[in-house]
Amino acid sequence: MNKLNKENIISFIKKYKLYLIIFLVVVIALIVGIIISFKFNKEKISIAKEPKIVANTKEGIIKEEIYENLTFNNISLITEDGYTTFTTDVTNTSAENSTISDVDIVLQDKDGNEVITLRGNIGEPLKPNETRTITSVTKGELKGVTTKVIAKYENTAQN
Repeated sequence: MNKLNKENIISFIKKYKLYLIIFLVVVIALIVGIIISFKFNKEKISIAKEPKIVANTKEGIIKEEIYENLTFNNISLITEDGYTTFTTDVTNTSAENSTISDVDIVLQDKDGNEVITLRGNIGEPLKPNETRTITSVTKGELKGVTTKVIAKYENTAQN
């Protein structure tokens, strides 16, 4: 019976030799494809888990600033996923409602050159001792920024 099985197997292999070769090539190709796809998915997952977040903690950026009876503090300048966000709390330190609804946030390099000016929208008038958080976002990283200046809002949009 042992010889019969060997003969049947040899006969089967000779008869279906081409089909067996094709089957083995397909199986090997699938295994290689799965291995390669797993490797690429693993790289994508590791990239997705490591977002690049950069906080600018230079003293000239985070220090408290006063402009027209408004105190700007708790300041942060954070870059994440290609966008930079400037956030600050603004408090009206006067005894009257503030009439300032917008300010320019001028970000400068170490030589005092303007890198970018962001608009800080305060919105409705701040009541005395009222605090509001304002946020400005821009695309790109602001690596060379070392100082900020809060100034009168200059509407540079052209009609």
